[in-house]
Amino acid sequence: MKNLIKTSIDKLNNGYCTFIRNHRGVALVEFAMVLPVLMLLTAGSFEVARYALIMQKLDRIVATLSDLVARSGDEVLTATEVSNILDSALFMAQPFDFSANSVLILTSVQGRALQPPEILSQRKHGSITGVTSAVGSTIGGNAILPTAFADAGSGETLSDGETLIIAEAIYEYSPYLTGNLGHFNDMQIYRDAYFRPRFTDTITFP
Repeated sequence: MKNLIKTSIDKLNNGYCTFIRNHRGVALVEFAMVLPVLMLLTAGSFEVARYALIMQKLDRIVATLSDLVARSGDEVLTATEVSNILDSALFMAQPFDFSANSVLILTSVQGRALQPPEILSQRKHGSITGVTSAVGSTIGGNAILPTAFADAGSGETLSDGETLIIAEAIYEYSPYLTGNLGHFNDMQIYRDAYFRPRFTDTITFP
């Protein structure tokens, strides 16, 4: 009986020692533990690059749109000319498809003596509903300009007759891989650009 017990204990000890010394599969276990972290880092790196590229595209779009209008030699643009300028944004946005989740707004603003500037024209193009221009949306109404434009008194932020062409882009950003993780969740991105007309005093459009 003692020999049987001793033999059983020896076998258990030998099996335990063999198990401890066996390193097969360790790398696989370590890889399985690290894999979620690697996947998260990879997805996060992809999303950061995608977010940065979308921001660059939006900056380029608003700058180009307002500049194209400001370069016009005509004081009154036709509806077709404005539509062509706005449609060009879809080509600038490639490879991203901005047609389904963005709004572009073009606004012409003119300063008035001792008064807030006036909205002369505005054109909105896009599929997002319920968004308005940060400048204002009432033709003939007061325009609200950023604090970078100093108030000279009585709300006057542009001198009398001074005109601005303002382009705004509102884009509904949704993460592609990371879902609602951390900073990268669903959000609206807003970008704008301001240009003065080059060859005319004012530019208006339908």
